[in-house]
Amino acid sequence: MTWLWILIPVVVVVAVVVVLLAGRGFGPVFGHRSVVLGGWLGGAIDAYEQGLALREAIRDASRAGAADADARWAGIERRVADLDRRLHALRDAARDPEDRKGVTDALESLGELRSAIDGRSAGQAEVIGARVDVFEASLRRLRPPERHLW
Repeated sequence: MTWLWILIPVVVVVAVVVVLLAGRGFGPVFGHRSVVLGGWLGGAIDAYEQGLALREAIRDASRAGAADADARWAGIERRVADLDRRLHALRDAARDPEDRKGVTDALESLGELRSAIDGRSAGQAEVIGARVDVFEASLRRLRPPERHLW
């Protein structure tokens, strides 16, 4: 009779492990495109962090001396291009129309920022700063995690 009390918990534990392992590729909780393991929200968070890094790079380049300014701005242009590709992929992966619109808004503000960076001159610092602020605001609207978790 004691073997039965040992066998029941073992069977339950094995069943739970099998369900978790079998469910890894499926559903909104266990799959590789899940909220928990990545999916759209993970991409949005990555894009948000990449956008914040871009913002800091732009602010550093704006304050930097003339010695390495060209190299910094060339690096910023590469970051803008990388973020543009990431946002396009994120927009294509968005299932919800509201998510798609948020990414489209971020892409539009990134395009305006890119235009300001491409045409930068001594008087463009305020324009670039203003467009960075608009871009950052669009990134913040991009990822309301509470809506994606339930």
